[in-house]
Amino acid sequence: MDMHRVLRDPWVWGQALLILAVVAGIPALQRGAGGPVADWLTPSSISVRLPGLLPIVLGVTLALWGATSLGPNLTPATQPGERAVLVQTGPYRLVRHPVYLGVTLILAGTGWLYANPAIGALVGVVALLFFGEKAAVEERWMRSRFPEYAEYASRVPRLLPRLWR
Repeated sequence: MDMHRVLRDPWVWGQALLILAVVAGIPALQRGAGGPVADWLTPSSISVRLPGLLPIVLGVTLALWGATSLGPNLTPATQPGERAVLVQTGPYRLVRHPVYLGVTLILAGTGWLYANPAIGALVGVVALLFFGEKAAVEERWMRSRFPEYAEYASRVPRLLPRLWR
């Protein structure tokens, strides 16, 4: 992995900030916010928050499956490595960016677990929008690097798997 390229990629920094905003920002806002914001961020009862573990477990499973399927191709940057190959097996036959979907589920579940289902849904939408844009940037690189990517993209959805065939 070319760390120089990774550290120059603004999407890597954006991803780190998004994760930090959820993991550290929600608890900080819960402690320091007042008024209607505090009311909205107030944690629900544990029985309402506990189901937030499900998207976390699903997300970790999907992200790890995606990362291990990529093997040495894995990079947090949007530009593929010099020796990268196009992976279309494992979770990559269901969605083109399973690691991004996994991280989205983890972040949504974390928001739900920390606060309530509404915060989880809001975090999930923001993460899905962010990773959708990051995926679009990455896919420009992939299309220029792999001629077969256009056919792959026509068969496999970007982030959300098709629930029908």
